Amino acid sequence: MRLTGLGLSIIGLIDSSYLLYLTETERPPLFCNVSAYIDCGRVEFSAFSHFLGVPDSLLGVLFFATGITLWLKFGSVLKYWWALGVIFSGYLIFTEVILNSICLYCMLAQACCIIQGIFILRMKE
Repeated sequence: MRLTGLGLSIIGLIDSSYLLYLTETERPPLFCNVSAYIDCGRVEFSAFSHFLGVPDSLLGVLFFATGITLWLKFGSVLKYWWALGVIFSGYLIFTEVILNSICLYCMLAQACCIIQGIFILRMKE
């Protein structure tokens, strides 16, 4: 279970790092602007792409990097960290609903966060 959770954190870290790179270079994501509804650029460069002035993708990088450390060393606090991530993922999903657009890369990071709960909640303390 730990390896799967760790793998999800690594995937989330890579994905969030890519999104941070795009945010900083102001480039649209590759292979994502495929329709009026699936439009990563609209999501990535919207007013909702920063939370309190911090890029959402940077928060994702910090979340998943911390998650990797917790999976490796401090499993007992993972459920609290995961709960925080799920709350923020819910906020991000809500903003995609408001924008009437989804970002496939964002959804990958959100899924990596949420799915980790299956493994965290099955862990024995």
